[in-house]
Amino acid sequence: MKIVVVGLGGVGGIVGGRLAAGLSDTSDHEVVFWCRGKVLDAILEEGLNILGNDGKMTVRPALATCDVADVEGADLLIFATKGYHLDLAAQELAPSITPQTTVIPLLNGVSAASILEKRLPKSDVLEGCIYVSAYVEKPGTVRQVGAVQRIFFGKKGISEADNRIRYGNMEQVLKKSGLNITLTERIDVEVWSKFIFLSPFAGVTTLFRRSISEVLAETESFETVDRMIREIESLARAKNIDLPDNIADITVERARSFAPFTKTSMQLDQEKDRPTEFESLVGYVCKEGKTMGVPTPTYETVYKGLKAICR
Repeated sequence: MKIVVVGLGGVGGIVGGRLAAGLSDTSDHEVVFWCRGKVLDAILEEGLNILGNDGKMTVRPALATCDVADVEGADLLIFATKGYHLDLAAQELAPSITPQTTVIPLLNGVSAASILEKRLPKSDVLEGCIYVSAYVEKPGTVRQVGAVQRIFFGKKGISEADNRIRYGNMEQVLKKSGLNITLTERIDVEVWSKFIFLSPFAGVTTLFRRSISEVLAETESFETVDRMIREIESLARAKNIDLPDNIADITVERARSFAPFTKTSMQLDQEKDRPTEFESLVGYVCKEGKTMGVPTPTYETVYKGLKAICR
């Protein structure tokens, strides 16, 4: 199986690095890193360095490249770019895609699969989400924080049995990375469950300039994030996502499990004047709310505030 990891940031570095290491002892599988600029230069020169609780690991993929032609023949593309880079990356790689290519997005938000279906109509686009805390320490070096590294993927709209028949072998290959991999027919529930946590807390931590624990502790910010959770839950239910009845309580408890003063990735990007994903994480909810006839007044207010400080 030829696996191409698109984007070698925090998520792509962990996924690509673990896959390259786990599949290095076999000629049956090939892991390709598709990246560019200083990241590509660093990987070509020194390999990809992963720093974590288990120490330092340096891996070299079968190939690191920015040449679209090197993607040809890929059995699996894993997109791990930022949301604002996804559309352009998909357009660039489209000429190399065939009907035999499976695509899994591991991005924040819930819109990646629809973007990829539009840009890569020949491919078999699944949905996916990942739980991992990692960031780029410098080009070619990724640091993982904590031990959680869990991936969910699957094809919505087909049964568990059909998912197993089509993608069971792929799940077994991915598990050789050492990552916690779960193939599920309820992938829409998994993706939205993560989004219902990530979207409100990314928006409020960034706008209020407070960590997750500070948002929970301060009345104004907590009431804001609570209203956003209720609004995004209403949107998900309007889309017939089969969420648990107590998803709002689950979301708040998930936030309370983070270490004190933990910041969201969007908050960190804004603080460092980097591009942010506020459109795919917050703007998306506003736009879909209007389309579905679901009121999102708190989201509208937060989105307006974010537009003034984010890029």
